[in-house]
Amino acid sequence: MRRRVWLAFSAATLAALVACASSDEEGSSLEPVVDGGSTVIDDAGPGEPDATPGKGDASAPLWGPCNDHGWCETELPDPNLTFIDVRPFADRAFAVAESDTLGTKVLEWTEATQAWVYVDDNSQNAYDSGAYAGKMFALSENELYYTTAPGIVYHGKRVDPSSPFTWESTRLPYSGPTFEDRDPGRAWRLDSPVSQMMPRTYKAALGVTGTSAGDVYAWYGNRIFRRHVGGDGGTEWVSDFASADEEAGANESFYIFNATPGEGDEIWFIGSRGVMHAEKGFQACPTLYRKTSSGWSTVLDATYANDMCTSKPGAIPPTLVFTIPGFGTLNLPFTQAGWPTSIASVGSGEIVFYLLRSDSIFFYVNTTSGVARYNYASEVEPPVQFHTPRVHSVERVGDQLWASGHGFVFGSEIKPSAWLVGLGIGSPEFYEQQESDLGAELETTSVAMKGRFLDEPLYQVRGTSKNNLWAVGNRYALHKKTP
Repeated sequence: MRRRVWLAFSAATLAALVACASSDEEGSSLEPVVDGGSTVIDDAGPGEPDATPGKGDASAPLWGPCNDHGWCETELPDPNLTFIDVRPFADRAFAVAESDTLGTKVLEWTEATQAWVYVDDNSQNAYDSGAYAGKMFALSENELYYTTAPGIVYHGKRVDPSSPFTWESTRLPYSGPTFEDRDPGRAWRLDSPVSQMMPRTYKAALGVTGTSAGDVYAWYGNRIFRRHVGGDGGTEWVSDFASADEEAGANESFYIFNATPGEGDEIWFIGSRGVMHAEKGFQACPTLYRKTSSGWSTVLDATYANDMCTSKPGAIPPTLVFTIPGFGTLNLPFTQAGWPTSIASVGSGEIVFYLLRSDSIFFYVNTTSGVARYNYASEVEPPVQFHTPRVHSVERVGDQLWASGHGFVFGSEIKPSAWLVGLGIGSPEFYEQQESDLGAELETTSVAMKGRFLDEPLYQVRGTSKNNLWAVGNRYALHKKTP
């Protein structure tokens, strides 16, 4: 039987590992060392050239709209759109995007026309609105919600796909903290404070999600709201929860970054609490909240101080676990800071979330077992390495997880038993090389287009099945319809 050796090293290096586990430096990583280096996920051919005879110079191939992994680049109505979210259906998809020139825009793609068209009424870009977009939610092909700054929810309905949407908007009754120097609905940080030439990383604390027409939630800043329908048919957004702490210091900030429905009636919200640094921005620790018919519960919560996260009493402490031959199994606290900005349900009371940082760390949380376990997605590398936020989204599609990041998309099986002991995601060859038990099997794909790697962030991947996946981001909306 194979030994379980997730990290193999001598006893002399144990102290160094513990120090790494307690550091919040963005460049640090607990990724297992693989002889010969990591396998680049985009190692397959970037695309298939257009084989039409008699066109162009034979030395300069004409690339088609799809690569050899089945990802097709769709034409955008404006080349400078940044797609923030996408909600797919069988024969169409909705997306919310933002642009410096157009503001916030809502689009619809149909298979019949093979084109994106705007379906908003542009009222979202009135004075002092539409500066950035948040997450969206689609109940059906004829009803959707989207969000835009400053904390405004738009609800659209239409009779059928051939009819236009009718929109109504509501500004969320936000009563949380406001700041002179920053937006309560958007956090920022500088991933490399030593280099002022690096751009800031921004993340909107704004979105909408739900489980049904009667169970819709929106969030802005540190507040979560639920949509209520009165007896007269009127609607209002009522504050349902606040990410806060009566013992918090005056300089602490709280944000909700994302949400996902879970099993049954549960719904999850993930965010961060921490402090604002004048030069480095928001330095924070993960928070996680769960709503069920029994009410709200705090799953993860920690305070930030001295570049470390300390779990609050009653919250599950993040840990990493591994076995060292001759030493036994170690269970260490994971105290690094980070923003958890992507989340997916993998069972009742179980989720995974990724930290928005320059590596592929994710955590498996099981409320029944009371664990929040460190894991790593191995062999996943972006085309640009220098302080690039790596994983931007994770989504459950059937019996798989799919994740998107800076220039890549990858899939994996859902394997909680492996994540419980920190075995992560990787190829069978990777685990064989590590002489380790198997983690969740990695499914590689390539989003390299037209003979070059995609050096752009893909902010969201979603799909209705493995044969209908979308990955969208800065200037790209990619569609995959083949296994």
